[in-house]
Amino acid sequence: MSENSSITDVAIIGSGFFGACTALLLAEQGYSVTLITQGRKPLDSVLNSLGVLWPSLNDPPTRADVAHGHDVACYLNNFCQLGIEFFCQHFLPLLDNIWQKSTCLRVGVQNFEQEELEKAKNLGFGLKTTNKKEIYLENNSAYICTQPVLFQEKFIKLLQKNNVQILNEAASAITEERAGCTVTLTSCVLKSEIIVLANGVQISSLLPKYKSILVPMSDVLIEYECATQKSCSPVTLRASNGHVAASLFLKENKTVLKITGPRFLLPQAGVGLVLNKEDIQSKSIDSVQKFHKQIFSILSSYYKYPSVDSFLADFPFQQTNYFVSVDCHPCDELPLVGEFGKLGKILGCTGFLATGFSSGVWGAKIIYDLICQDKSLDLHARLKPRRFYRTT
Repeated sequence: MSENSSITDVAIIGSGFFGACTALLLAEQGYSVTLITQGRKPLDSVLNSLGVLWPSLNDPPTRADVAHGHDVACYLNNFCQLGIEFFCQHFLPLLDNIWQKSTCLRVGVQNFEQEELEKAKNLGFGLKTTNKKEIYLENNSAYICTQPVLFQEKFIKLLQKNNVQILNEAASAITEERAGCTVTLTSCVLKSEIIVLANGVQISSLLPKYKSILVPMSDVLIEYECATQKSCSPVTLRASNGHVAASLFLKENKTVLKITGPRFLLPQAGVGLVLNKEDIQSKSIDSVQKFHKQIFSILSSYYKYPSVDSFLADFPFQQTNYFVSVDCHPCDELPLVGEFGKLGKILGCTGFLATGFSSGVWGAKIIYDLICQDKSLDLHARLKPRRFYRTT
């Protein structure tokens, strides 16, 4: 072995929620794990996101029901809740009180959105009505990360305690052979038994055949804060058929409100592009902020204020920052979980978009089972990447 080569059992490319959880699960079982962060710190994605473990997928469950059948829709609807349950059982006890349980809402602003949510309720997808016709309550709670920096620090310490090697390198190529895999990095070549792809956007560059399958999806997050003497219970919500999501919670003496979307107000609707702040003109951000007035209206109604103005009088939110993020979505709108290569040595999970935290946890459990046991009883066949290719 040359001086610029090293060996590991599992090489994980990408260090978001899915990658970090997979690394810790495997390392706890004695595997040597290398986490390739590609110019970032592990879990940087928590710092510029809503930081929510959602109990269900972002899109209304009726979408999957129509497109892929009721069994697939039920499976996907449960995927995130299983992730939350596993996170609370396995990870939360190690992290103190950094995550806050919250009520989770689905909101239909337009009549057709309300009709879709009513159908979802009638089909048994965990929704119930409230005294507001536009607001539906999810049966299961969400969890909000109220201290993302502290969570990141604690999780990195857990990774280091379990001897996970963290490499701040970029992966430029991967190969899969029966004898093992190779990851070409900036300064070295890494030999591994298994590769786990944990960065959805980079899958297409490392495996070119996925370029026609994985579509980049950019979105924008705007953070608001206010200092107030008023208190309110934490809440998360999805509106406009999943195009907008928000989390509101208390942090020290401030109320924090984070809103993502709508991506359809970004250049080319945020689809097919990897955007950054420089790509988005201020007029686009202004349009997004104007759209967010709908969220203020929803919150004022939820907290039983007589008007939006009275709500904002108690919670005078001011923008503090905004971020641009990018994920990917498979062209058939079903997530990908399982084997991305041909020989069972390249695995991964992607395509869950805004529900990437809770689905990432359950995806990590599935990949862990595939590596440790060569199978997972929790993996639905329709999510396997090979559905796009002949298996002969």
